[in-house]
Amino acid sequence: MATVAQINGRQSTIVAITNDTGRCSVADLAERFCVTAETIRRDLKSLEAKGLLRRVHGGAVAGALTPQSDLVATDDDDDELPIQQSQRRKNLIAQKAIELIPSPTAAIFIDAGSTTEAFASTLAHNYRGQNWSIVTNSPNVAHTVAAVGVPQVTILGGTIKARTQAVVGPNAVETLRSLRADIAFMGTTALSLTHGLTTSDPREAAVKETMISQSNHVVVLCDSTKLGRESNVQFAKLSDIDVVVSDRNVPPDFTSKLHPYDTSMVIP
Repeated sequence: MATVAQINGRQSTIVAITNDTGRCSVADLAERFCVTAETIRRDLKSLEAKGLLRRVHGGAVAGALTPQSDLVATDDDDDELPIQQSQRRKNLIAQKAIELIPSPTAAIFIDAGSTTEAFASTLAHNYRGQNWSIVTNSPNVAHTVAAVGVPQVTILGGTIKARTQAVVGPNAVETLRSLRADIAFMGTTALSLTHGLTTSDPREAAVKETMISQSNHVVVLCDSTKLGRESNVQFAKLSDIDVVVSDRNVPPDFTSKLHPYDTSMVIP
């Protein structure tokens, strides 16, 4: 029977291998350590519980299932659906959105909000050593992507709003003006054909507008309950954005109505 020291040493080596290569195989590890596959599976289960890797079929990959922050953002006026149904939609949108990241070296802006937090969590679960550079105005997003090892994560400075957990203010805007991104993933309170993208807080609108203006490609993550609605402050016209990622409950004619603005709709 293995000693505690031997188990700890084997598990430390498993973590090092997984972090170095991005993934590990149960079969390879069993052969390397001359133990059974079941022993390795127990190791992986223990290491996943400690947040040191994530199990997948046949082995494990680097990065953990990132725990939710105690402070979870709630979008302004985001009360249309029961929370579980709303979160399922946001997760599906997030899974589709990560397919739009242009390269493993992309410079990325990530907006604050509950849907962009879901996107950040999905991005973290799919992190395999990409050399992304991420700038965000969300402490929760910054923590999520930094925790799995994304090499360059910048959080903007300013005042944090309690409800949306967004950093706002002139310092955040000024910093953004000195940066460029290949792609921005944005949240919104509402999206209408008449008034474009709107939110309820002028301070958030200023940050969002600057993120969009400093990005080569703009993706809006927006569940269908926000389509056709309007809030108080416009931060972008439809022609300012490239893609809207929404859910399967989008009104049948809404996608075609976006075509005159050169904006496409992506649905999981």
